[in-house]
Amino acid sequence: MEKNSIEIVVVQNQADFDEAMKVRRAVFVDEQKIPAEQEFDGNDFVSTHILAKVNGVGVGTMRIRYFSDFTKFERMAVLPEYRKSSVSNDIMNKGFDFVARKGYRQVYGMCKKELLNRWQKCGYERIEGAPVLQHNGMELIPIKRELPKDGRALHICSHPELLTAREDAWDEVLSSQQDKKLMMIANIKGKLFRG
Repeated sequence: MEKNSIEIVVVQNQADFDEAMKVRRAVFVDEQKIPAEQEFDGNDFVSTHILAKVNGVGVGTMRIRYFSDFTKFERMAVLPEYRKSSVSNDIMNKGFDFVARKGYRQVYGMCKKELLNRWQKCGYERIEGAPVLQHNGMELIPIKRELPKDGRALHICSHPELLTAREDAWDEVLSSQQDKKLMMIANIKGKLFRG
């Protein structure tokens, strides 16, 4: 599979939300036998979802929840045939970029004990002293990753158009603002030249 055939998006519509939920059902409920009422816990409606698609079909997903000064990456699921591809890293990197743009600097997660080395390779570290969770027959280790400050991070004094923009469309808004400024400058120069 070519890398460019994988599309990573922030879920923006019902069709993509449904694809993300299908992937989670296939991995967690059908494959890992986690009860559906535990997997679909109500937090999906107050979270951001990242979706990996191949030819418009969901193949991987992750949920992001927000707390006061950190985010929590959870419910990472990738269909079996894509687990040896870049999909999980691509989803994770999209999540890192997205939350950093929103101004977050810490990401919290939990990983299976046997996967701790894999997550450490992604820049995570074990949170020393944090309690380990026994859940659905798994031992889950709390981990975190520190993110560098994003100079483009949104803040309370950001332009209102950015703060009302569709999630993850901030660069489109900035591009539009630049176009408006260039048009205004061109109009002013035109008036001065003619006048």
